[in-house]
Amino acid sequence: MFLTETELINMKITSESKLNDSDIIKTLIQDDILSISKLEMKTGEMYYNGEQDILKHNFNQTIVSSTDEDENEKLESFRNPNGSNHHNINPFHKILVDQKVSYIAAKEPSISVRGASDDTSLKEYEKYLSVFCNEKFNEMLQDWIMGASNKGIEVLHVYYNKNGDFKYCIVPAEEIIAIYDTEHQTELEQVIRYYDIKVTRNGRTYLQKRVEWWTKNEVTYYIQNDAGNYEIDSSIRYNPSPHWWIQTLKEGFTVKNEKHSWGRVPFIILKNNSKGTNDLKCIKGLIDAYDLISSSGTNDFLDFVDLYWVIEGYGGEAASSIVKKLQVNKSVHIDDTSGKVEAKQVDLPVEGRLEFLKMLRRDIFHFGMGVDVDNENFGSAPSGVSLKFRYAQLDLKVGMIIPKLKSAIKEFLWFVTDDYNRNNNASFDSNLIDIDINETIITNDYELVKMINESKGVVSDKTLLSKHPFVDDVNAEIEEIEAQQQKEENRFLDYSIGDGGESHENTE
Repeated sequence: MFLTETELINMKITSESKLNDSDIIKTLIQDDILSISKLEMKTGEMYYNGEQDILKHNFNQTIVSSTDEDENEKLESFRNPNGSNHHNINPFHKILVDQKVSYIAAKEPSISVRGASDDTSLKEYEKYLSVFCNEKFNEMLQDWIMGASNKGIEVLHVYYNKNGDFKYCIVPAEEIIAIYDTEHQTELEQVIRYYDIKVTRNGRTYLQKRVEWWTKNEVTYYIQNDAGNYEIDSSIRYNPSPHWWIQTLKEGFTVKNEKHSWGRVPFIILKNNSKGTNDLKCIKGLIDAYDLISSSGTNDFLDFVDLYWVIEGYGGEAASSIVKKLQVNKSVHIDDTSGKVEAKQVDLPVEGRLEFLKMLRRDIFHFGMGVDVDNENFGSAPSGVSLKFRYAQLDLKVGMIIPKLKSAIKEFLWFVTDDYNRNNNASFDSNLIDIDINETIITNDYELVKMINESKGVVSDKTLLSKHPFVDDVNAEIEEIEAQQQKEENRFLDYSIGDGGESHENTE
């Protein structure tokens, strides 16, 4: 749920209810939990984990319509305990999200600093950022994108641990209430985070909510009491607290505690698109239909009877006895001369069902804006233009999140730079940072390498390296190239001195 500061202030000063902090927190959390956006977050996460609505469907139970003596229609629930109740889970949402995440973040992004090629200190700063944004950072990046795709938004939190080390982690978006500036609703002013903790009292364990109310300069901790109200958490020595403390130690004892704050809320929100909607919303109905038809078809096959026997003029025994005689004797005796035994075969409508499933699958990948690699025509024309055409929908979807991702990474690197500046007595400006996302796509490598070679002198070497199919980490590759060039130069110098050994002196 998103709020503006004006809405929050109105809650605090409303003349009708005189709300205190506890009332405000309780109202905000209750409204947030029941909000459509949080319900859609939960659904997106469930479908990614294969917990789909089809699991709630009971194929043993159906509604039967009947008419009474007065010709009134009556609906009754009928349950067949002998029927199959199998559920087919078709995780299309997971496939599409994983495809999108891999497309964006399978390779590490390229971090560069403008002016670094001409300035030694900026070069060192660029190198530090490149090293900092390592495999762990890329793993976080994948989780960040995946969370935003499932929920519409995902949140990154930066902090200092007890040892004073700079750290970052994903905080589930369902725990966050974001409060933005009133005028433009773009600057994050405050964040309320709430989550459950286990509390044990008198041998009984139960859940209580803990709340962190973050502003640009401090954080206030609240705890839910037994009455369901929220009070200042007395277990926190300084409450409100600054974003972090810097301790000065002397002979192992703390002699000074300094309050420090970033002047920014240390949470970074990544939106999946401009509306903040998840990737499931447009295709959930199609996936549910696919699951239902696929599951009902499976149950029909499991319960399928090849032959139905129609027997006339035979009496006195149960149906099970008739079946046994048919199995053993291959015949039964008919008492009535007009009786008969007839076998009727039933065929399942397989072809029509398969065609409908094929249509649903096509629509899921089309409206889900993904690439169906199981399509029989996918690899039939491997030219670069053909492959690019097949990735057109995915490119459009990815194009909606990449600008937001670059902005979010740059915001994160502001905190990284601030930490670096304080620890190294520096004053680098994070606005000089450029970020390139290195998308992963199935390509015709020969055509791509040829195009890269033909673009030398027109496009920077760094950009060309980022597009090369053999390069995963551009900055690391640049360092390898520079080291290799230096090694070759040293070898050439050693060879020149050793081979010539001739110092050409003028002996006149």
